[in-house]
Amino acid sequence: MINKFLNINNILLGLTILLPISLLISTGVSETIVISLSIIFLIYSLTKNNFYWINNKYFYLIMLLWITLIINFIFSKNQELALFRSFGFIKYIIYIFAIKYVINKNKNSGILFVFLSFIVLLTTFDIYFEYIYKKNILGFQSSDESRIASFLRKELKIAHFLLGFCLISIGYYFEKFKNKSYKFSIAGYICLLLILISIFLTGERANSIKGFFCIFTFILLAKTNLKYKNILLIITIILPIIVYSSSERIKGRFDMYLSKKYGNENFLKTFKESHHGAHYYTAFEIFKSYPIFGVGNKNFREECSNEKYNNKSYNRINERCSTHPHQIYLELISEHGTIGSIIIIFVIFYSLVKSFVNFNKKKNLIQLGAILFVAITFMPLIPSGSFFTSFDATIFWFNYAVMISHNKV
Repeated sequence: MINKFLNINNILLGLTILLPISLLISTGVSETIVISLSIIFLIYSLTKNNFYWINNKYFYLIMLLWITLIINFIFSKNQELALFRSFGFIKYIIYIFAIKYVINKNKNSGILFVFLSFIVLLTTFDIYFEYIYKKNILGFQSSDESRIASFLRKELKIAHFLLGFCLISIGYYFEKFKNKSYKFSIAGYICLLLILISIFLTGERANSIKGFFCIFTFILLAKTNLKYKNILLIITIILPIIVYSSSERIKGRFDMYLSKKYGNENFLKTFKESHHGAHYYTAFEIFKSYPIFGVGNKNFREECSNEKYNNKSYNRINERCSTHPHQIYLELISEHGTIGSIIIIFVIFYSLVKSFVNFNKKKNLIQLGAILFVAITFMPLIPSGSFFTSFDATIFWFNYAVMISHNKV
């Protein structure tokens, strides 16, 4: 009985199930899970002499991305900063195919999606709870009264976590009950709309915008047995407006970028007065200084302090330094230059196009959820987290693995 429980399939499945919980606990715990998954899957492949997964075009694509990171390391201004992210990316390559193995080869992989759905619903409930009672169900309080942290305590990115798992979870729900009564579809869409509202309640502006586009597109493209989808789409548009209008807290968050700023003042002037403006300007100037290979992975945080980027026409230029420039394309061009950015974007968008073509044939809604999250990560103009940080990378490559697991090699 114990030997059966401890077989490789169950171990990998168990570790994958622990992933979302580990992300809520700490970066160190989630890193341990990712590395454990990678090592155990690699050991399994070695002992069985079964490396079928490397005979896969997506493996070669991700290897190309890794080689790009190694080249980036060679040309990095500070190689010590770039070392771990460049060489350490190998763990995500194995991690992707470990997740793919669990989904494609484990007959109990449905347990993973059931558990993800539970975590998504629990987190959604917790966001509502914290919004009402100012602390979450475990007693954690946000460090910012205008935002909700939920289980992440001091980290203000619970909406990103929720968005990272809700789409594939709701996709699984619709796949599971696609031949059932239309009442199951109604229940699924109600959950989806409640999740959308909860994302707005967190006060995370960028993730609220991303969440709206993801959920609207999911409803638009999902083929279910629910009639009058147009009404549902209209409701999806109206709900964020109702949340905005009825909550002073949410108004305060969004007015900063809507009526108080961009609505009443010159856009360029407002941009130059913002901390994002200082970040974006600095990132672009770094790109101009290092146009081919960039300044190096994780090097923005150091290079930004150079006095040559001290442009006084940007009011908050003294705040130009951060761990990253808070916009994914500016992060790529400043740290990876033209060559690295083109290759990274090619790898992701090639995978997206191939996956969407497959979805268009098979209409699998789990894959659709993963496609939408991967795509929305590269949404232009909207502020974003760092693409290569552990928290963001763990969620992103999980969705990437789910996305490609439905494609033919």
